Amino acid sequence: MSKRVMTPTGGDPAAPAVPPHWNVNLRVEDTDAVAAHAANLGGTVIVAPMDTPGVRSAVLLDPSGAAFSVSLVASGSYPASASPCWP
Repeated sequence: MSKRVMTPTGGDPAAPAVPPHWNVNLRVEDTDAVAAHAANLGGTVIVAPMDTPGVRSAVLLDPSGAAFSVSLVASGSYPASASPCWP
């Protein structure tokens, strides 16, 4: 069995490796507004809102340093049976 590791691309190859971690992803109605509001409240936008197929998401840090993601799923992007975590 082969193991695959996902790594970011386009970054500095001399940058330290990302340690093992997990992330919470919250469904929102407006990714851009939530990211801006989090920054206004003292949080940090780690990955600015960006589009991927069917999803607009951002990665944020709260003021204590806890990371989480917020995502807006485009209507009709995924059939209900294929995305049980997106009620």
